[in-house]
Amino acid sequence: MGPCSAPPDLYTHAIDIYRSTPFMLGEILLVAAVLFHGVNGLKIILYDAFPYWWNKDYERQAFWKVVGLTAVLWLPAAFFMGRALYVNNLCAACAPAETIDVAARTNFSVVSIPIIFFVILGVLALGARLRQPPPSSRVRAVAAPKNLETYIWQFMRWSGVLLIPLVWIHVAIQDVLIGVHAIDLDYVALRWATWGWRAYDLALLAFSFLHGMFGLRTVLGDYVTNPVWNRRLRWAIIVGWVVITSIGAVAIFGGVAR
Repeated sequence: MGPCSAPPDLYTHAIDIYRSTPFMLGEILLVAAVLFHGVNGLKIILYDAFPYWWNKDYERQAFWKVVGLTAVLWLPAAFFMGRALYVNNLCAACAPAETIDVAARTNFSVVSIPIIFFVILGVLALGARLRQPPPSSRVRAVAAPKNLETYIWQFMRWSGVLLIPLVWIHVAIQDVLIGVHAIDLDYVALRWATWGWRAYDLALLAFSFLHGMFGLRTVLGDYVTNPVWNRRLRWAIIVGWVVITSIGAVAIFGGVAR
């Protein structure tokens, strides 16, 4: 999260709201939701690669793996975030004494998250049959012509793979290891002094927002059954994504206003 070309006082006011106790409690729950969504999305991608895994026995096993992995990943994050909440918001006598090494914690996230990604992939695959089943039990795939829905489906799957490291590194750095109380204009200016982090933040914005918008479109499609309105909804989502992503790109590459 970073400021655009708005006055610094406006950004300071916004980050003060973000540091409030209700928002930090919500952030702890949000991290749990992000972790579950990522692990479950990776499970769906993995099972799409092995269609014969889609049966009630594997699905029941996979559900509890997703829940267990989410809990293992979330509990340490909840501890660090809860500790920051207590020290900074609830305990008046607990003045934080540590000096945060931004570079070290950033490097830790960049290195550890891809490793965690492959560990999760291995745990999800553990116990399932990696070899091909006998011909009689194979699921026969019927080729269908590709259309916009096909490409949206493919985008949701492959962008999900990309978003796991993108989002998790961001959450680990911003919310868990560094924490919102250490984020200020100087931190954002230091981060955006590197073009690589600007490109990273823009990719995070573009992919996560489009992934979420297409997910919203899928949910709304269950209720909007009229073909005309469904098509209008699809184009409204695409236009909205382009406009908001463009505004974000201007803010990110415009840098921090002093």
